[in-house]
Order: sequence, then structure tokens, then C-alpha cells
Amino acid sequence: MNIVIVIDLIDTLTNGSVMTARRFADGLKERGHKVKIVAVGADGENDCAVKVRYVPVLSEVSAKNQIKFGKFDREKIKKAFTGADVIHFIFPFKLEKKCKQLADEMGIPTTAAFHVQPENVSYNAHMGKSKLFNNIVYAYLKNTFYKNFDRIHCPSAFIANQLAKHGYCGELYVISNGYDKAFLPVQNKVKNEKFEIVMVGRLAPEKNQKVIISAIAQSRYRDKICLTLLGNGSCKKKLARQAEKLGVDVSFDFLPKDKLIEKLQACDLYVHSATVEIEAIACIEAIACGLVPVIADSALSATPQFALDARSLFKDDDAESLARKIEYWYENPDERAKMSGRYANYAKKFSLENSLQLAEAMFADQIRDTRLAATAREPQAKQAY
Repeated sequence: MNIVIVIDLIDTLTNGSVMTARRFADGLKERGHKVKIVAVGADGENDCAVKVRYVPVLSEVSAKNQIKFGKFDREKIKKAFTGADVIHFIFPFKLEKKCKQLADEMGIPTTAAFHVQPENVSYNAHMGKSKLFNNIVYAYLKNTFYKNFDRIHCPSAFIANQLAKHGYCGELYVISNGYDKAFLPVQNKVKNEKFEIVMVGRLAPEKNQKVIISAIAQSRYRDKICLTLLGNGSCKKKLARQAEKLGVDVSFDFLPKDKLIEKLQACDLYVHSATVEIEAIACIEAIACGLVPVIADSALSATPQFALDARSLFKDDDAESLARKIEYWYENPDERAKMSGRYANYAKKFSLENSLQLAEAMFADQIRDTRLAATAREPQAKQAY
């Protein structure tokens, strides 16, 4: 297939949706497809790089999530679209809307992914868990973009259920964002001087890393625990001040993939404290490396699906609940070792290879139906009698 992926930007390593688009593009190429990317920062031989579009206020807010908006260039993008079998859209912003109109004019099949969770928007707009605001955003995204698609890629059953609840009418394909097969457990793990807890993710309000620091401060093993937070974001200074005030051993870093894998393989426990998540590839990568997770049991997150039992869940935003779970896994190294293998095996169902096969099926379904619809619209030749 000739596949075009449209996303506002592709040149950041700190946004999960962008990293997903990169993984999908590279994976599809490895499976023999021709893939072009239309985005700010697109630098592949056949890619289409677009300029940045500045939107007052919104650009500043979006920058906190490492998002830039792409500027539509009709002639340049039309050239990139020529010969495409299918065009897949990652975001629902102005660039994507204009590109969708162009694709329809050109008669090219299209699919879309749902990566912008309204609750992420409300958190960054300092509106917390406002149900009214989130409902408005779900409706806006549906009416201005997603109603125009027959097939929508949902990274989790959780978000597919949310879209169904909010009246999204396209066929919803539940396809994990998929983790790289390089994330594997290590044999003969070396014992750390301290019990090391790790979390990977943007340092942002909805990721809620502050509850991990508070939980460690409340634990009776606080002096034997250290915390590593891997990621960048607007909350870094605030988290550092909190850790210093509470006397918690916290380090911050941002690592390339090979170093990230080494760090995950070396740690003792993974905590995912986010209140809002469409999926959380970071959590899958951690369990694929054999880390037992402790996950916030949030009604606004898909991540609880990765917990194999209640020992890996804590009450959302509850430091005391998290402290007790950390203590349990600290006190039971043999059980942790046993569950490590179970988690690594469970992660395999979310492999990138599986996700790419499902995405290919979604693309093929859309190509077939678009062609059938085009054939049905063609005027039928009159039979001669």
C-alpha cells in the first residue's frame, strides 16, 4: 500500500502521539509499504514538510504538550497525496481538516486516529475533571472532524467506549499504539542499593507524579526507596521542590530508547500515576521489560487494563493507597519476581507487530469500501436492445 500519515508535527521525542506516528510509519515501511509523512519536521526522502502555523494563546498552551500546528499548503500536499491508496490522520486540527477535504476531492480513502483525549485539554486549561467541558470537547471533535470518517483507530477499548457513549458513528477499531520489541526483560537482574521506583511520562498535571512523591514520603521504607521520573514538562520544578521539602530521593532524566530500556530493566517497580490516559505506551514498555506496575485506578484512564490483579492498582490520587501497594511489593520480592514473568508475557498482546496487522486490515477495509462506493456512483451504460 501507498500510505500517507498526516500529523501536525513529527519532530519531537516527548509527545506520545507523535512517537506512535513514528513507530507506525517505520513499522509499516518494514512490512513493505510505501509511507509518506505530512508534518512539521518531516525529513524523510519522500515526506512533505509543512511550515508552523501560529495560533494566538492556543500555540502557547499546546507547547506545554510539545505540540505545534502545521500550516496547510495545498499544492505541496496535493503532490504528496497523489498516488496514495489511503491517508491516515493522527490529530483533528486545522491542517488535518484541510487535508481531509483535499483527500475527499481527490477520491482517496481516509481513516483517522483518536489521540486527543478531552480530559487532557481540560487539565491543561486548568479545568480539572469538568464533565461539562469534556462533553463539549467530545462533541466539538465529533462534529468538526470525526463525523467525516467511516473508520476510527482507538488505542484502547476505554476510549472506544467513550466515543460510542458520545455518539461517534464511525466503525471503531481498537488497536493498541504498540510497543517496540526491543523492550524485553533482562536475565540475572542486579540488586539495587535502594529499591528503585520509576515512572515514564510528561511532567504534567494530569500525569500526577506528585502523588508518587507523597506516597514514598508516607512509606515506612522511605529511606530505602528512590524514585526516577523520566520525561520533560511544565511540572518539573514543582515536583523537585516537593521532593526536597518531603525529603524524598528523586532524580529526573530524559533518555533515548536504548538507555530507557536499560533503566527499565534495572528498576524494581513501575508506578503509573496518571489520572488521564488514552492508553499509556510507557506502561506497556515497562511491563514488557518485566517490571510489575502499580497503576492509578482512574475512571478517566485506560491504563488500569494493564493490571493483572488488585495488587497492581491504587486509588486514584490517593497517596496512602499507593504507599501501601509500594510497601507490599517491597516486602514480597519473590512474588514480584513471579509476577514479573507474567507481566512480560501479558505485554506481548500489545506488540507493534500485532498493531500494524490490525491497522493494515483497517486500511484495506476502507480502501475496499471507498472503491465500491465510487463504482456505485458511476453512471451505468445503457444496454442496447
